[in-house]
Amino acid sequence: MKKRTAIFLMAFIAPVLFGSGCETSEHDAATEPPMTASPTVTPMLTPETSPSPATSPGVPAWLADGATHSVAGITGAPKALIGKTVTVVAEVDEVYNSRAFKLDGGPSLTGGVKQDLLTLVPKVGDFPIIDEQWKNSRARVTGVVLWMEPKNVEREIGWELPRSLEAKFKGKPALIARSVERLER
Repeated sequence: MKKRTAIFLMAFIAPVLFGSGCETSEHDAATEPPMTASPTVTPMLTPETSPSPATSPGVPAWLADGATHSVAGITGAPKALIGKTVTVVAEVDEVYNSRAFKLDGGPSLTGGVKQDLLTLVPKVGDFPIIDEQWKNSRARVTGVVLWMEPKNVEREIGWELPRSLEAKFKGKPALIARSVERLER
């Protein structure tokens, strides 16, 4: 029993003896590394001082115009965007009718065949009439990306797709518009 008590007392006394061997300031200096770098202060950006996306170097035009995705980005990797809302700014490559047009995909991200994005305007809603004047002009479209499966798409847009569009775009991503705006050059 005396042996146990001695071991117990040594367990409490040893840390006290080791800790009392130096001054408190010496102990703090030994355990905390000195600060050598001064803190960096980032200036607060205001609308007057923050750079404009349109004037920032290296910013693509589609991003500067308020887009969240490029056509090539959507057609190049559509699985990640199916069912998601995106905003695209691109040139109207072809107008099929007043509710269907194709956005130009530009150069392909994979170096393969350029893929354009079929954009469909629902029957219900306040949308501009898309006509031949839109061709070769830029448009900003916000909408939901879906696979071009005729029955699902027709349910979303509220009108029947022409068979030529079904055949041409089946199995590819399509953009179901929620808003459409023609942009000035």
